[in-house]
Amino acid sequence: MNKELLSMLAPKTQNLEKTSGNNDSITTEDINLMLSYSNLSKEEYNFLLMKFVSADTYRNSFVSEIAIRYIEKEEQVLDHSFINRLINLAVIECCEPKCVFCGGTGFITTINSKSVCPHCNEGIFNFTDHVREHLLKIDDFKKYKKVFRKLIDIINNIEMSALDKIGDT
Repeated sequence: MNKELLSMLAPKTQNLEKTSGNNDSITTEDINLMLSYSNLSKEEYNFLLMKFVSADTYRNSFVSEIAIRYIEKEEQVLDHSFINRLINLAVIECCEPKCVFCGGTGFITTINSKSVCPHCNEGIFNFTDHVREHLLKIDDFKKYKKVFRKLIDIINNIEMSALDKIGDT
């Protein structure tokens, strides 16, 4: 685990800082201890590690758990691989909205010029229905829009719950 990325999960409070004068940084063990006492669900734990560590293992686990939760609640039957693609897109929109074309700067810089990136708004990628159709390789996103909004709400609720439990809201 990347300790620098994990340290973003926890606010630097007195109960997590080392008392020895030489090193007052938060260690990976401190973060693991804090997460273990936070009573996080498996979904919340995987979400936090997926978002702040960017590990594919946690992302795959998180997507699988959301797919299972969605399948249990919904009567509409969709192909399992399509549900996974839909969930992955929802995760990207919620957790990784940085524009891939400009690197999140909002500007495309070349040797001769600097211009505003047409794909994003101040570094946040513009996810339109047309872009979603292209990414999901479907013809009409409108019939899946309601399902997609439900998935976004599920992910946002998990994020808020997890951040609330670790005391970061």
